[in-house]
Amino acid sequence: MKKKAQVSDRFRDFDANLTTRPWIVLGMGLRRFEKFFSTKNKIIMGLVVIIYLWTLAFDVLLASGSENYPCVLRDNGDFFDDDYSGPLMVEFKDCGPLTYYGDLFTGGGIRILIVSLAAIASGGMIGNDMTNKSLHLYLSRPISRIDYLIARFIPVFLLLLLVTAVPNLIVAAAMWSDGGLKTEWITGHKWLIVNIFVQGIFYSAAYSIIGLTFSTALKKESNASGAFFLFVYGTSIIAELFFTILKAFGIDGADGVLLISVSHVLDMISYAIFDIEYYVQAGFAPWKVDISDTEAGAVFTIIFTGCCGFMYWMILQMEANK
Repeated sequence: MKKKAQVSDRFRDFDANLTTRPWIVLGMGLRRFEKFFSTKNKIIMGLVVIIYLWTLAFDVLLASGSENYPCVLRDNGDFFDDDYSGPLMVEFKDCGPLTYYGDLFTGGGIRILIVSLAAIASGGMIGNDMTNKSLHLYLSRPISRIDYLIARFIPVFLLLLLVTAVPNLIVAAAMWSDGGLKTEWITGHKWLIVNIFVQGIFYSAAYSIIGLTFSTALKKESNASGAFFLFVYGTSIIAELFFTILKAFGIDGADGVLLISVSHVLDMISYAIFDIEYYVQAGFAPWKVDISDTEAGAVFTIIFTGCCGFMYWMILQMEANK
């Protein structure tokens, strides 16, 4: 009876009324998304609450006001001679929607919470299905491998969108309120909402697909979550370390090292969305980075398609060894 109950529980993602493949896929995704907020997922719900409280405390209550939102020009002139010309930026734009994704010493401090949430949410998403063989049961239904992957991508993506774009939009609404709820403020920032939403989509999609890839490759939930977290922060630390060393020795091509870090690639795309010159905080100073939007977009595309292809291949191999 217990085994039958377990099998029945696996198919709660399906509904007899969902007769077409698109609705089955959407239904699977939305039902798994709802499960993130069940009493069994206290860590996930706790992280979501912390992210929103952190945003309200530091980005709304302690914000400098709508006159400095979304971007304000910062000046490092006190640290430079008048005739200085080099890789360090004398003036740079500091934008709220961009620094929201930064770490504690380089922005809003939210990134580590978002990465932790992505790691926990995606860790067992596919790996558990492969371990308990329920993947075969899912694919015996009228859905393809691609349908299954989309159904597993949807819940993680929606969860991350809930902590990327939505809090940033709340901050924008707070700044509008601080500006007196004037229509002139909205017309003066007419692309702000679109940019914030598109920015959140890129961050959410990247972290979702990479997290699911580690889940597929390692299968064990804890291992996949830990490996994902180490990958995101490990590549970021290595990239910044080598970037700083190469810059210190004046070696050409140092900027390209940042492309090995998915966090920096996402930041580059984010800055491009807001049409702001990208810079890296290294040694507590902003360093200009000379990498084109095309290069950053190409790396993102390679990461996304590569992860999708790898997961498809892993599922195909599992079916072949059935």
